[in-house]
Amino acid sequence: MLKEKILNKEKGLVLYGLTPPKAEFEESKLRDISDRWTGRIEGINADGLVLYEVQDESERNDSERTFEFSGTLSPEIYYRDYLSVATPSVFYRVASGYNEDAFRAALAAQSSNLNVLVGATSSSQKVRLNLARAYEIAGEFENLAVGGVCIAERHAKKGDEPQRMREKIAAGAKFFISQAIFDAQMTRKFLEDCAAAKITEPIFLTFSTAGNPKTLEFIKWLGVSVPSSVEDRLNASEDYLAQSCEIIKEIWRELKQFGDENGLNLSANIESVMAKRAEIEASLELAREFRSL
Repeated sequence: MLKEKILNKEKGLVLYGLTPPKAEFEESKLRDISDRWTGRIEGINADGLVLYEVQDESERNDSERTFEFSGTLSPEIYYRDYLSVATPSVFYRVASGYNEDAFRAALAAQSSNLNVLVGATSSSQKVRLNLARAYEIAGEFENLAVGGVCIAERHAKKGDEPQRMREKIAAGAKFFISQAIFDAQMTRKFLEDCAAAKITEPIFLTFSTAGNPKTLEFIKWLGVSVPSSVEDRLNASEDYLAQSCEIIKEIWRELKQFGDENGLNLSANIESVMAKRAEIEASLELAREFRSL
């Protein structure tokens, strides 16, 4: 099972990340979407799913959102009531959206034994439950393994991401999942400092397909660093989506080799941030290819 693989610090795992459908959809549409995803998930043989619990991130970015924010089904409801898959899942939990009683009840009722705990999007955001307290409550559940988020871009600005990760490990974190990556140099510097800090917990590097400039603009809006050299290469390509996949594979090979040489435990999480068929299919193929990379 995925939990045991993570706790045993196995390397080279492949996760597939997706966002549940919009909560406002009619039941028939929700069933249709989940049926399609069930088939897709079964076809990639991933070690696990990552189901995101979304939050409106407008507070951390002053620019206009590329796409309008819309609430989605909770990971628990989507996994339990709609997806018919045996693949184990990692649930994201946005701690600030719960009070203590609601958070404890959600953990007690869930069907996953792996959660990633997520904090506020900005220091000014009003929170009902802070991240430190969320880790304390999660620690009450013996069978639950929790992970944290790691962000190379935050490290580039503040220089303290490995220290943050150390604090999360002390609080109970057993693994980490990164923000999407398009900046190899920035991520390599972050990983160098993780190696210096002797972080041996599994780190899942996230990669997201981009099929056109608008998708890339949304990825950048989410806070992902995209070097001008990468953007220029994509814009000059005859096949934007295929080129984004090639860039992702190149970055993964470079970072995986560095990780292997420096004692890091790296795995991959593949996602598509858009509900566009071409980008979804490309991300699924990428997940299959990562098995041999």
